[in-house]
Amino acid sequence: MKNKTSLLLSLFISLSSAAFNNAQASRDINDVCRGSATATGSGYSGGALLLDPISSDMEITALNSNQLNYNGINAAMAGAYLKVTGPKGSTTVYVTDIYPEGGDCALDLSYNAFKKIGDLQDGIINIEWQLVEAPVSGNVIYRIKEGSNPYWAAVQVRNAKYPIIAMQYMKDNNWVTAPKMSYNHFILENLGNQVTQIKFTDIKGRQLKDVLPQIPESTSQAYMVVGNVQLP
Repeated sequence: MKNKTSLLLSLFISLSSAAFNNAQASRDINDVCRGSATATGSGYSGGALLLDPISSDMEITALNSNQLNYNGINAAMAGAYLKVTGPKGSTTVYVTDIYPEGGDCALDLSYNAFKKIGDLQDGIINIEWQLVEAPVSGNVIYRIKEGSNPYWAAVQVRNAKYPIIAMQYMKDNNWVTAPKMSYNHFILENLGNQVTQIKFTDIKGRQLKDVLPQIPESTSQAYMVVGNVQLP
């Protein structure tokens, strides 16, 4: 009887875990996510998603790994804007970091954002949130990470209306997939001393093409390049 009970318990746990994982996998990016929020004073510099510099008065959040790595894509929701609703109202926040200990749909909000939708003394509050279009203007911006060169370049896309989840680059007349890293950059290899055609896809499936200027022989500091396009 003891062995039978243990077997049934193990089966129940396995089925529950599978159901939970399936629910996460089936959640559409446009769905409302319901979870909890805590508050933090960090995330403005040195965040895992390398989105510095971030203004100290900006309303920001760290996002749990389930949604940050949407559909198994590293940092898929990096740079996203979320409309968050809590007990006291709603506000919009910018995703700048990972919330590693956060459960499904959990956010770790900046103090200024938390105070708009709840009371700090509560510590943790129930929330719901949804992805919204970023309040940006102008074209996309490319961040070229320090250490980049014509043979290895790490490129981040900023100032896009929705998060960018995929990038390809033209090499030898073929499109090559650039893997996205957990630190929110795409890796392009062996570009050579020339401009590079790229195309990228946002989290809603929209795609654009652009041209990336020649990467210097050495890059001691990260720098920005203004692109020529913006998503509709």
